[in-house]
Amino acid sequence: MAYLHLFWPEGGALPRMQALDIFHMDTGGCTGCGLELRAVSRALDAGNAAIRFVSTPRQAGLLLLTGSLSVEMAPVVELAWQAMPGSRLLAVVGDCAVDGGVFTPSYAVLGGVGGRAQASLSLPGCPPAPAMILEALIRWRTGQDKQPPAA
Repeated sequence: MAYLHLFWPEGGALPRMQALDIFHMDTGGCTGCGLELRAVSRALDAGNAAIRFVSTPRQAGLLLLTGSLSVEMAPVVELAWQAMPGSRLLAVVGDCAVDGGVFTPSYAVLGGVGGRAQASLSLPGCPPAPAMILEALIRWRTGQDKQPPAA
């Protein structure tokens, strides 16, 4: 019988893999950004990268939102955020997620998530190209996106 070695001999859990685990949610919009993220996901799967998309927020370290925030999706986003373990990060991709884009606030739409929450990564575009999304994730992951201090 095979035995899975899930714990160190001292009884502590094994350290989490160093991959950036991303959970994507489309909070309302045209789904253009979601299609571009699908292309990014396929490229990452093919290359066995250290960045990957996961199917549940319980596995994620980064919540990536696209689309303007609708009234119906706001509690769902909050539930996903609360389900994420440990330190949590937020990324907003696309004009709609950053500032509402073409969707103005109304009885059904709250606007962009970027104006309501502090995002670690914000990438405008309608929609941003897959190469831009991948480059932004890699730059952010490696810490190269830090702006130099103003003189």
